[in-house]
Amino acid sequence: MVGHRERTPEAGRGRSGAVALTVLVAALPWLWFAVRDAGTAADVVAIAMPLLVAGIVLVALVAALVPGSRVRRTRAGVFGLSALLVGVVAVAGPWLPADTGAVAGTGVGVLGGNVDFQDTPTPAMIDVGADVVVAAELAPDTAEDFGEEYPHSVVGGPQNSPVGVFSRYPARLLEDAGPDLPGMRVLVDGPDGEFVLYALHVPRPWFGASEEGYEVSVPEHYALAAAVADRVRAESLPVVLVGDLNSTDRGRDYRVLTDVLPDAMRETTGGPTSVGKWLPLLGRIDHVLVAPGWCGDGARREELPGSSHRGVAVTVGPCAAAGDQ
Repeated sequence: MVGHRERTPEAGRGRSGAVALTVLVAALPWLWFAVRDAGTAADVVAIAMPLLVAGIVLVALVAALVPGSRVRRTRAGVFGLSALLVGVVAVAGPWLPADTGAVAGTGVGVLGGNVDFQDTPTPAMIDVGADVVVAAELAPDTAEDFGEEYPHSVVGGPQNSPVGVFSRYPARLLEDAGPDLPGMRVLVDGPDGEFVLYALHVPRPWFGASEEGYEVSVPEHYALAAAVADRVRAESLPVVLVGDLNSTDRGRDYRVLTDVLPDAMRETTGGPTSVGKWLPLLGRIDHVLVAPGWCGDGARREELPGSSHRGVAVTVGPCAAAGDQ
């Protein structure tokens, strides 16, 4: 007669505890969304998220495949899969459309792009046919090239990273670059009235400030974004913010800006604007943000030959419906 093993309460509790621990392991990566605004360490994780997730998944996969305890292998696999899902949600979530509504009338076509101190992207940017172009890292002849197509131009910005605004509508400088303004404030007299254009190129967040490159520390980068957000709150006219912000859309600095200015580029599905050697970071760092009550139509990324960025183009203006925000 085959013996019968009774299931003791202790065994049941042990099995329940093992299941609970596995569930906890699966839940751990999702804590990211609770701590992503915690500070500098979280900012660094946000920037490097795709590479960090790839590394975690690889380690978890190896741990799951190495012979040994079935429980350990299962938990490693569960953790790796959960981390992968968190990475997909964190990276691709801000690329999903979040349309704020249609633009009333014709609106103003805007294009932002970093030309990397080269003239080669200029023809492609002119071909877009935008009403207002914001170009960062101008080459010596870039302003001249745009001047043939755009009657109004304002050039300024940081000394080692000049920014140009080229407009079909009257435009004049309100304020040039300063310690808390990485670019220019420009008054544009558009078809629906005046608006303040923030034409920006925020320094790249790095290990620290660099005299050779256009870089600041990660905390300094967030402080600049927060300072710009404070400036926007004080504006009496509608604001359109365009530029290479070097701010990934999964980061705290992006969110501090979109708390006051909706993202017009989310009218459609997004994707990385930083290409070349930085493409593995999957950074959507070039942005067009607009005042509450303004909307965006026809958002798209534009290829800029010779640049390490894709341009961002969208038609902006007051929303067609008074209830659109």
